[in-house]
Formats: sequence, C-alpha cells, structure tokens
Amino acid sequence: MKQIILALALVISFQSHAQITFIQGDTSWESLSKAAKKERKLIFIHLEGNECEHCNEVASKGFSGIELKDIYQKNFIAIRSNVASENGRNLAEKFGIKGALVSLYVDAEGNILNRFNGSTSNSNAYLESAQVALSRKGSKQLSDYEKEYKSGERSAAFLKAYILKRREVNMPTNDLLDEYVGKLPVDSIANFQVVKFIYQQGPTLDSRAYKVIQALVPHKMIDSLYKSVPSHEASGFNSAIIGNTMRKAVETKSQELAYQSASFLQNTYNMDFGKGRVAFERNMIHFFLAVKDTAAYFRHCRNLIQQNHLWLTVDSLRRMDEEMLKKNLADQTPLGPAGEKQAVRFAPPSQYFHTELNNHAWNFYQFNNNPRDLENALMWSKKSMEWHEDLRRDKNHLPLGNPAYIDTYAHLLYKLGRKNEAIEWQTKAVEAQKVTGMSWASMEKALNEMKAGTLKW
Repeated sequence: MKQIILALALVISFQSHAQITFIQGDTSWESLSKAAKKERKLIFIHLEGNECEHCNEVASKGFSGIELKDIYQKNFIAIRSNVASENGRNLAEKFGIKGALVSLYVDAEGNILNRFNGSTSNSNAYLESAQVALSRKGSKQLSDYEKEYKSGERSAAFLKAYILKRREVNMPTNDLLDEYVGKLPVDSIANFQVVKFIYQQGPTLDSRAYKVIQALVPHKMIDSLYKSVPSHEASGFNSAIIGNTMRKAVETKSQELAYQSASFLQNTYNMDFGKGRVAFERNMIHFFLAVKDTAAYFRHCRNLIQQNHLWLTVDSLRRMDEEMLKKNLADQTPLGPAGEKQAVRFAPPSQYFHTELNNHAWNFYQFNNNPRDLENALMWSKKSMEWHEDLRRDKNHLPLGNPAYIDTYAHLLYKLGRKNEAIEWQTKAVEAQKVTGMSWASMEKALNEMKAGTLKW
C-alpha cells in the first residue's frame, strides 16, 4: 500500500456524497476567476495526484462532511484537479505548487488567502481553513506586497510585513529573510526580538540570516531565547530550520545541505545519542528517496532497520509509549482556578516504527527487484502488521487489521512470485478496507489484476 501519512485521522462514519460541490476539473483559471468575480466568491482549489490513491480517498471523506456544505456553497467555487492533467499542471504552475495534495483558498485575482497541505478525513480541518481564508478577504493581499517589492520597496519594516504575509499562506520566506537581515543595522541584529523573529521563520542553515545570527549574536542570548518560550514553540524553531533546510537540499539535490539538516536534528537530542542517530538516518533516508538516489536509499534503509528496528520488541515499544505519555502528562499546563489540566494530545511513538516498516517495505516493492531485498521487505511488512495488532488499544477500530499493511504484504508476495498467497492476502486487505468505510476500489482493482496475472509495479 502506498505510504501511510501519520497525520491522517481515520474515522468510521461515511457520507456517500461530498458536501463540497466541485465543478469540472478541467475548468481553466481564467474561467474560475471570471466566475468568482461574477458571483463574488472565493475559489477553493484542491490539487491531487496519482501517487497516493489512498490520500485522495481520505480527502474525499474529508470533503463529505455535512458541516462544509453551507460555507463552501455560499462562499467558494470549488475545483478538484489532478496535477497529472493539463489543467492541473497549469494550476500548480500558476501558484508555484511543486507537488500534489495541496488545497488552496484564493481570491479572483489569484491571491492565496490560505493553504492546507496534504489531505485529511477530518472535515473540521477544511471548515477551519475556509474560515481563515474568509477572515483574510479584503485585507492587504500578497499581490499588493509583490507590486511594492517589484517597484523597489526594500525597507526593513516592509520586508518584515511581506515575510509575515508569505508565512500566513505557507510560502517560502528565506530569500526575503536574507534581504531583511541585510537591511538591519549591525547593532540591532543582536536585539532579542529581532533574533526571535528570525528563528520563527526557520532560516535554512546555509542562509545569510542564520550565518549572521551565529556570527554576531552571543550564544547565551540564543539559549535564553529557547528557554523563554514554551517547549512546543522552541521545538517549532528547530523543526522549521530542519524542514526548510531539508526542502532546499532536496530542491538543489545537495547532499551536503541534507547532511547539515540531519546533523542539526541529531544535535537536538543532546545526550540521547541513540535517538539522535536514528533521527539523523531517517532524515538522510528521506533525502535519498526524494532525490531518487535509490541505491543510497536502499543501503541506508537496510542499515537503519537492521541496526535499530529489528532489535525492538513489542514490550520495548510499549515502554516508549508509557514514557512519552508520562512526559506529556507532566508537561500539562494547569488551567482555570481549580487547576484543571488541558487534554493530552498524545501520538504514541510506537506507531512511527510500524508505519515506517510498512512505508519502506512498500518502497522496496516499487523500486527494488533484488529477491533478497524483497524477502527482507516482506519480513518488515509482516512485522509491521504484528506490531500494529499487538500495540492497538482499540481493537474495534480496525477489527480485520490494518488494510494498508495487509495490502503491502500481498503486493510483495506477488512480486516474489507467490501468486496464490498474494491473492489470499489481498482479499483480506479488501475486506479489512471495507469495514473502515473508506473506498476499497483501488485494492479490489489490484486483487483482480493479481488474479489475472497483470499487476504491474
């Protein structure tokens, strides 16, 4: 099964008809803009692809929420387009989108008011995104900033406002950040609020902004910055720096920059060398896969799983979850006069390990033809299913097992020439998918192709 995204919220209820009404996916931007002006509406654009059919099915479920009907029908012209199509490519190019699974909320002039990356079955996420877009309608738009910038406006105050506007809609800011730092007087760079603003933008490790901060700002001030904000905000600084640096490394195919990003991440683990090293390897594996260096990806992936994952047991994974839960409970902030505590948002760390095994097993199925590697991937796939079953607290959610994991296992069996076993397991995947309420069409299609001996990889 194509890779599982941990952020997706799977729910059981299912609406057979989407509550967002989409117009034809081949409707051009010119027609969309004209219609939006005439009807005085905004435009909702969902760009999807062929790489992850499961992700598209998840989006369909999210769009089916009945709570979306009124707000989208009243305020938006909605289009759902595949980036593999001509119109999908044109829309992606117009808005600078480099991949699928992006939802854009724009006005008739083409200003991005909000952006939602990925897909979710949680309809409330699309409701909240629409409300944010509507709240920004009529304010100074990105195109206004772009016009001023092109006309030569380069003051530090303007660049800061332009950066914040781009950040509002999840657009890159590092080029502007370097310009902003260049406009500041040298003696103001060590100002606490200036340093905080720069770190909030997640400067890439090779950027002028980051290098200037490291050269001119006392390390004690940077340490105090991290200590002065809540732990989740401090973590956000690091995540933004690491994420933006890795994205640039992938775009430029720079292994050196990827190494810097992975090393920075490793250093955030301080004295926990083991966890830090695993985080480093995960980042490098992501890089090699993203730049399609499959030889390096296979090598690093094998090493990570053999040296780390295969030494883990269900008991050790349970201990990870228990330790993380205790930490989250201890970090709760008291609320209200009675000292009530906020609800705990807890993602068991064990889930990353069985999800990771499944994802790598699927990638080996897709890109690797070495029988020995495929046998290893089959073992990883089996272990992902076993761990998932043993660690689940709610056995009623997926009573027949995780359909995505079963699907991966069946595909590997098929590629290894074990056709009858593959058909048996793919049949289980289809049945397991049916009880989730999600579409099982893609899994059933694979099953029929297995039976006919026509399945391609």
